[in-house]
Amino acid sequence: MTIKVNENISLVSIDHSHATAIFNLVDSNRDHLKQWLPWVDKMQTVENFKNHISDCIKREADQTDYAFVILYNDVLAGRIGIHYIDNQNKIASLGYWLGNNSQGKGIITNCCTSIIKHCFTALDLNRIEIKCAVENYKSRKIPEKLNFFKEGVIREGELLNDGFTDILLYSLLKTDWQKV
Repeated sequence: MTIKVNENISLVSIDHSHATAIFNLVDSNRDHLKQWLPWVDKMQTVENFKNHISDCIKREADQTDYAFVILYNDVLAGRIGIHYIDNQNKIASLGYWLGNNSQGKGIITNCCTSIIKHCFTALDLNRIEIKCAVENYKSRKIPEKLNFFKEGVIREGELLNDGFTDILLYSLLKTDWQKV
């Protein structure tokens, strides 16, 4: 599946052909990414990413997860995904990351806007959540800019490299989205 975000940005369903490019992007951005993403140090080879991609493809087949690579001017810039889809309750979480050189260009905001539309229309979800570390100010700007409701803090909600960190929980309901 491909979602055309705008003339410069496309979201493409992840597949094994992306493994080397994702590895190279992560490998060249390890210090930047591992601040907020607990999995970075565990992904040390292209084979690690191939295994991860196999898991992503399986979860997509099960309709519990949709993983995309972000292409900016046809170059892999990061990842975005619809995670932990609960079809019974029509809830999912969004997760995203970018290489350092791609930040500050509105890429994630535009990608989230397209993914949100896809979630509420094609997937018929009712609620989307975004969780991010309290100290991750760049990531927090995304749900705040997109009119998500800040529900509160999940104390010590994620184990990062240096210990547990508090997580902010944001949500957007379909009815909120329809009003905008």
